[in-house]
Amino acid sequence: MKVAAYIRVSTIMQVEEGYSLSAQKERLKAFAFSQNWEIVQFYVDEGLSAKDMDRPELQRMLKGVRKGVFDIVLVYKLDRLTRSVIDLDKLLTEFSEHDVMFKSATEVYDTTTATGRLFIRLVASMAQWERENLGERVRFGMQEKAREGKWTVSTPPLGYNSEESVLKINPTEALIVKEVYSLYLQGMGMHKIARNLNERGLYTKKDKPWAQSTIQYILTNPIYHGTTRYNYRVNADQYFEVEGAVPAIITEEEFKLTQQMIEKRKHTHPRQATSKFIFSKVLKCGRCGKTLIGKTSQSRRGEKVYYSYGYYCPNRQRSLCDLPLISQTLFEQKFIQMIELWDLHQEANEILNNEVASSVEDYAETIQKLENELKEIENRRSRWQYAWVKGMFSKIDSKNDEEFQKRMKEEDEKEKIISKEIYELKSNDITQEDSNIKIWTDIKLNWNHMSDEIKKQFILIAVNFMKVDKINKDKTPDSIEIKEVRLN
Repeated sequence: MKVAAYIRVSTIMQVEEGYSLSAQKERLKAFAFSQNWEIVQFYVDEGLSAKDMDRPELQRMLKGVRKGVFDIVLVYKLDRLTRSVIDLDKLLTEFSEHDVMFKSATEVYDTTTATGRLFIRLVASMAQWERENLGERVRFGMQEKAREGKWTVSTPPLGYNSEESVLKINPTEALIVKEVYSLYLQGMGMHKIARNLNERGLYTKKDKPWAQSTIQYILTNPIYHGTTRYNYRVNADQYFEVEGAVPAIITEEEFKLTQQMIEKRKHTHPRQATSKFIFSKVLKCGRCGKTLIGKTSQSRRGEKVYYSYGYYCPNRQRSLCDLPLISQTLFEQKFIQMIELWDLHQEANEILNNEVASSVEDYAETIQKLENELKEIENRRSRWQYAWVKGMFSKIDSKNDEEFQKRMKEEDEKEKIISKEIYELKSNDITQEDSNIKIWTDIKLNWNHMSDEIKKQFILIAVNFMKVDKINKDKTPDSIEIKEVRLN
C-alpha cells in the first residue's frame, strides 16, 4: 500500500512533546513499517492552523489524491488534518471518490464502513466544538478586559506605554502625537506631515518612517482623547468604545475638530484645501446659486509682482449670470464685520469652564517627567558619542555613520519639542480667565493673527456655505452683501 503521510504543527503545538515535526514523522514511519506500507511522500505544513484548508502542503497532497499517486492518507492524529467538520466531510468525500483510504496512527478509524465514517465525523465535531468554544471564551475574556479599559493588544499605540495592561502616557511620544494634531489643524496635509516628521528624524513607535496611512491612524484614533475602541477592524457588529479608559493626550474638542477637517477634506481637492483662496468651496452666487471659483490676478509695479485673489461665478462665462468678480480682500473685511456682530461671550465662557474643569493633569508632575526625559536624551546622546569615539560599533563605515547621525538628529528633535512643551506648561496660567475669554470672544483679533491656511481650515469647518452678491461697483466691503450664511 502506498501512503501519503500528512504532518502539521501549529505555532503553539511545535513546542509540545509528541507533536513536533520530527516526533510525528518518526511515529508515522514506525506505524507504516508495522503495517508493511510504503510512505511515498511526506506533506508537511509548519506553523499553520487547521481551521480551514488553505494550507499549501494539504492542497499539494489533494492533487496527489486526484492523480492516484497513493492508496492511503496517514496522519498522526485526526486534528492534524482538520478541526472542521465541514472540511472533514469534503476531504473524506474526495478520498472516497478516488478510492483513497484515511488512517490515523494513534486513533481507531475505519472509513470503509458507514459506522466508521459516522464515528470519525462525531470525533471531528467534538474537535471543532472544542476549538470554537475555546475561541468564544478567549474573545469574551478579551472583550471584558477591554470594557474595563485595559489594553488587550501586545503593542500600545504611539504616545503610551503598557504596564500590566494599563496604558500610561509616554511623555516624549505624546509630544509627537500632539505635533501631528497641531500640524494638521494648522492646515498641513497628512502626506506633508509624514514627510515633515521623517525629515526631522521623528519616527513611529516601531522606529519606521511615517506614511500617510500611519498619520491617518493617529488622527482618527479616539484613544488620544481618552476613549478606547474594540473590534475596530474585525467583528464590527460587536464594536464598542470605552470613554475615559486611558489618560488623554489631546482634548476632545481638538479630536472633534480634526474629524470635521478630515470629513471636509474628503470632498475637497488637496490643492483647494491648501490654496490661497480662503473662501473656496463655501461661497455661492447670490444670483444663480452656483459655487464661486477662485481666480488669481497679477500686476507689476517696477520689478515687483503683486498677486490678488477673487471669486467669479462660472455661469458668467456662459452668459447665464452677471455677478461681477468679488475681491477676496474686500470680502474678508466684510466677513470680519459680520462675525463682529456674533455674540460669543456666553459660548466662550462655557468652553473655558469646560477646559478648566477637564484640566485634571498635574502640571508639576508632567514637567518633572519631561525634564527627566531631557536627562535621558542627554544620557543616550553621551553613550552614543562615547561608543562612536571608542569604536564600539562593529565597523566604522558610511552606513554606521548614517545611523549615528540619524540617531543624533532624532534626539535633537525630541529635545526641541520637549523643551517647547516645558516652556508652554510653565508659562501657562489657567487662572487668567478674563484674558482667555477676551481671546475667545475677540474674533477679529484672532482672525488677523491667523495665517491664510488656518483661516481656510476655520472656514471649511465652520461654514457650510455663504451666498454673496456685489450690490455696486465700489471697491469697498460695503459693496458686497452676504445674503445668507449656513454654519456647519
